[in-house]
Amino acid sequence: MKYTYLIFIFLVIFSCDQNENISVIPTITFESLEYKKSPNNISQDSLILTIDFIDGDGDLGLSNDEINFPYHPYNAIIDNDFVWVTYGSQDINTPFYVYQPDGSYYFFSNDDERPPFNCSDYIIDTVNTTAALDTFYIQKNENNKNIFIEFYKKNGDEFEFIDWTRVFDQEFGCGINFDSRFPRLNTGSSSQVLNGKLRYGMVSYGFTSVLNNDIFKIKVKIKDRNLNTSNIVESPEVTLEQIRVE
Repeated sequence: MKYTYLIFIFLVIFSCDQNENISVIPTITFESLEYKKSPNNISQDSLILTIDFIDGDGDLGLSNDEINFPYHPYNAIIDNDFVWVTYGSQDINTPFYVYQPDGSYYFFSNDDERPPFNCSDYIIDTVNTTAALDTFYIQKNENNKNIFIEFYKKNGDEFEFIDWTRVFDQEFGCGINFDSRFPRLNTGSSSQVLNGKLRYGMVSYGFTSVLNNDIFKIKVKIKDRNLNTSNIVESPEVTLEQIRVE
């Protein structure tokens, strides 16, 4: 069976407040985590996370078409001659630098230590100077997303991180994790305090096979448009059966 992951926002409820003492760094609290089992083998199972949020200037959310700096998907790795490094580059000069779309760059590595091909460190794409596809060495940009979810499964007394990108593609890590975007909540031009609930849905064919009846928990954080990162909240330790709803 082919496993896929989808992420979607069920509902956002927000309200305005004029209390100027509220921080412009978003704050979140955990409310609930629910599991909905698909009644058939066609639909995917769902995990529904609800968090409460408050943000002092309301700059929460990214639209799908916001892919320019600083919300771009990745930075290029370039060599000392400002040439983009690819998977098969031969004539390159170290050191390497991280090059951002705004034209800035910073040091990355003194040595050429390109890893084997994987979907975290490389992307098949084109550049402006050519229409030909190539496999570019890149650094993913966390600011391309604004909600981040980590899964941990209990093994003995410890919790182990579940890397969903490698669960069903161990060699190349080309699976999809549950980091994503929620849309802009304040569509006006003025700053305002926002607080409310964010219901965030994650669907997959793989929840049952990966989590089974094991104890697991998730960690969540969000980021605002000014790239301020919220606190991290954790769910309780649960099993899928314990949080199952009809």
